[in-house]
Amino acid sequence: MYQLTFSLDEFLTQYWQKKPVIIKGGFANFQDPISAEELAGLAMEEEIDSRFVSNLNDDWQAEHGPFNEEKFASLSDKNWSLIVQAANHWHPQAAQLVDAFKQLPQWLFDDLMISYSVDGGGVGPHIDQYDVFITQGSGHRHWRVGAKDE
Repeated sequence: MYQLTFSLDEFLTQYWQKKPVIIKGGFANFQDPISAEELAGLAMEEEIDSRFVSNLNDDWQAEHGPFNEEKFASLSDKNWSLIVQAANHWHPQAAQLVDAFKQLPQWLFDDLMISYSVDGGGVGPHIDQYDVFITQGSGHRHWRVGAKDE
């Protein structure tokens, strides 16, 4: 079970739909619930929504799954990300992350999206049209938030 290190009530009062915030160490003793290999396995399944996003020479490309083993065998070690939607429906350990947010009104909750990125990978600058909780697992990422017009 994943335990938050901050008060969800306080978060809802001070930040929710008011302003973005970065909370470092938001889960106590966080461990990634899914490996990169397991995520790739999910992305190979027909019924699971997945995307592969690459950024080679500033040329952003997105492909939708399912993907085959050859896709993963031929990847470079730079400039790509693999994204799986609704991972909480397909992976029991990943679903445990959702339990920490059961206090939220469930009509606000869509799903748990998991992304695996290599060096230089990501989805590029964008604006989400919905509220997002992002948890950084293994690796390093420079996160930035800003106003919609930035």
